[in-house]
Amino acid sequence: MKKRGVLCEEEKEVKKRKLLEQIGDGHLPYLSSKDDTFYDLNMSFLKEEPYFGMGKMAVSWHHDENLVEQSTVAVYNYSYQESSNDVNGEDEDPTRWHVGLKIAWDIETPGLLMPLSSGDCYLMLDDLNKTHQHCVIAGCQPRFSSTHRVAESSTGTLQYIKSQCNSALQNLHMNPDTGAADLKNLEPNVLGQTEEIHNEVEFEWLRQFWFQGKRYNKCTTFWKEAMTELEIHWKQMETMTSLVLKAIENENLTVDEKCNILKNILPPLVERQDLRHDWRERCRSKLAKMLPPDQVPCFYPYWNDDNKTMPLPFDLHNIISALQKTLEENELKL
Repeated sequence: MKKRGVLCEEEKEVKKRKLLEQIGDGHLPYLSSKDDTFYDLNMSFLKEEPYFGMGKMAVSWHHDENLVEQSTVAVYNYSYQESSNDVNGEDEDPTRWHVGLKIAWDIETPGLLMPLSSGDCYLMLDDLNKTHQHCVIAGCQPRFSSTHRVAESSTGTLQYIKSQCNSALQNLHMNPDTGAADLKNLEPNVLGQTEEIHNEVEFEWLRQFWFQGKRYNKCTTFWKEAMTELEIHWKQMETMTSLVLKAIENENLTVDEKCNILKNILPPLVERQDLRHDWRERCRSKLAKMLPPDQVPCFYPYWNDDNKTMPLPFDLHNIISALQKTLEENELKL
């Protein structure tokens, strides 16, 4: 076997891009598990496991979320080509894939590292997924896996988020003659819940979807149509936020009413501003820019200040600062 050569950074970038394009097109060519170039490219993407020196992590330490309590999680593992050491039963072959297991939030108790052969299936029974965390340590051969879970479907489904939107929009009144919008209720807890749903739609659905790029359009239009519907609801909630801001300026509200409204809406507005910044940085990352065109993350929704179709600016910094100042001034009057 030849020694692994050191590729210059430019060559690595070219090879990474080519490999990603091949994976995206579903035409990954045959690569030996001992192929030095593939090993270098595979590992250069990944971070070291930080606690036990297990190797490069393909998936970092985590629990599986949104599952039925104590339900089994099953994972099937298929490796494109096993190495010769796998055939001979060598568990410490660095080209082999492994699953790591540790006690949740504990880095003192040693973790376990278990080798995965092609065709293996491992199961996490009862409360193991709750009491422990697991990770996947990368080998160099291409690997395919499928995870089988019992999802908690009371939240996190399309039906659920549509129901959330409908609940929030119950507080919006549209004049059928003029098209003017108004809020039916200025109860602080109702306004706060609406802003939380507003964030849920934007960051758990719209931005998650567009971060995947446009490649799914080749397969189905179902999710694009669903996101278009959710975006309409989200824009209506942008209008509702603007109506709350106008209501706060209304002199008919008492000082106490203004303070209660501000205390309920400021936390979700601050969270919205922070998450928009985080998503922008994520979409601008080096790795994101290396992806094939149809897989490049879309930073969406996004709009400039001169966009007259949007009731509020994208950047909420000035609005939040003004609201915080208003809250401080009104609290002094109490």
